[in-house]
Amino acid sequence: MKIKFEANKITYEVNTEENYYLIGFSDNGDEPNQYVILQRAITFDKQDIALEMDSYYFEYSDQSNSGYGVCEKINMEKDRVLFYLRRNVFNDIDEIEIKFEQEKTIDNWIAFKDVFNKILTNPQ
Repeated sequence: MKIKFEANKITYEVNTEENYYLIGFSDNGDEPNQYVILQRAITFDKQDIALEMDSYYFEYSDQSNSGYGVCEKINMEKDRVLFYLRRNVFNDIDEIEIKFEQEKTIDNWIAFKDVFNKILTNPQ
């Protein structure tokens, strides 16, 4: 099954004090019906590595649809992002497509892409 929604709010941040990169896509501002969160630690400790949490964290709409490194492939364009999920990760969800208007939802495209890339690659 393919999920589609339009994000009218996108947040992104680097928090060095709390040790994370974060991006959030929401269909309804701060009171979402659908959302995607991508998060990654800036540095990992031995416990993260031992528990295989040394990747990005992905969550769709609640914690029952969450996990580490769950995407097979991710495509980002200027007006949408497509998440192709590994088979049987979240029941029958195969893809999540989020459309957005870049000019309305992202105040600094270069900074957003930088955070996005750091979440999906090993930034260390």
